[in-house]
Amino acid sequence: MATKSGATKIFAVALGILTAIGGFVDIGDLVTNAVVGSRFGLGLVWVVIVGVVGICVYAQMAGRVAAVSGRATFEIVRERLGPRAALANLTGSFLINLLTVTAEIGGIALTLQLASSLPPAVWIPLAMFGVWIAVWRAKFSFLENTTGLLGLTLVVFLVAVFLLGPDWGDLGGQLVPHVPQGETIATYAFYAIALFGAAMTPYEVFFFSSGAIEDGWTAKDLAQSKANVFVGFPLGGLLSIAIAACATIVLLPRDIEVTSPPRSSCPSPTPAA
Repeated sequence: MATKSGATKIFAVALGILTAIGGFVDIGDLVTNAVVGSRFGLGLVWVVIVGVVGICVYAQMAGRVAAVSGRATFEIVRERLGPRAALANLTGSFLINLLTVTAEIGGIALTLQLASSLPPAVWIPLAMFGVWIAVWRAKFSFLENTTGLLGLTLVVFLVAVFLLGPDWGDLGGQLVPHVPQGETIATYAFYAIALFGAAMTPYEVFFFSSGAIEDGWTAKDLAQSKANVFVGFPLGGLLSIAIAACATIVLLPRDIEVTSPPRSSCPSPTPAA
């Protein structure tokens, strides 16, 4: 039987993995995978896999640097590369994170619109206020665990793939990278880059770096960090693929593309022209 400290460590690792799974899929992954699945099937799954590998490497690197040195990643960048390179790096990351937060707020507003039939303009200010309160007042551990665990509700997409009863042979055949008929290589490349960008978001570096500092990580915590990243993120990537698979099974055969929701109170997919 595990000791109390051992049980605590096991719980911490399990919680970290679950949080990483739920936290991997944000509004960018949700929308991009749905769009890609409705247009390209599973022909861009390879991009998700590459993105998962990349974010695992970068997130683990950020956590390792912070745990061993006791300083945030960007502080080390400034020390090694100089203030100009560090400022350019930090500015670029900040702008991308700003776009990400904007998309997240839009996602909250869209979700509340679908639940209430009220226009997004009503919900956007409330979503902004809620995000501001959460960031300003909530502790890192609360943000990490609560948002990540809530994200586990996306497991419904994985369950839906099996309940939809697809032709597994046909679905597996789509995993081979290809440009579907009616699409161009340029469009294929555009969505490949968008999908890769949805997985490789800079806020993960901030998250693991600043989170490690706030939680007081040391070299002893690296094993837990590694488990969170190398188990949680790939499983989160599996949820991303499940979203694309659902769109492939339901929308692609009917030639329906994921577009902006109509103004009606009950939004529905819009058939492609």
